[in-house]
Amino acid sequence: MATTHHEHHDDHGHDHAHHVIPISLLMKVFGGLIIGMALTVYAAIFGPKMPVQFMWLIAMLIAYAKAFLVVQYFMGVKYTTKLVKAFAYGGFFWATLLLIMLTDYGTRQWEPVPGWTPGEESALSRDLEIDRVPEDVQIHH
Repeated sequence: MATTHHEHHDDHGHDHAHHVIPISLLMKVFGGLIIGMALTVYAAIFGPKMPVQFMWLIAMLIAYAKAFLVVQYFMGVKYTTKLVKAFAYGGFFWATLLLIMLTDYGTRQWEPVPGWTPGEESALSRDLEIDRVPEDVQIHH
């Protein structure tokens, strides 16, 4: 007796059923994303009155929350295997480490470079003639 394609895959013992997310839950997540967007706009309008480091923290927390909702529900990570969850949450962990590194870099004081003065436009002197070869340079053909 011939088996259908679907029956053939069921013989392997794997459960390939997909979790169906109710529309009501998706609409709640969508509402959360709209609230996150409103918070982002609010923070952008009133953010310049705050210290820069505090504003970055608020902006990143809002962005992480929105990304978490998208990954969890719209990408379906909440209903997948532990391995997929580990990689998805590992991405958030990696982004957090990157944020910490960039925050450290951005909050350090600039160190002066010997020989550099802020008033100079370029390290190359503008009165040099670069169209001719200096007389003391030997060119071998």
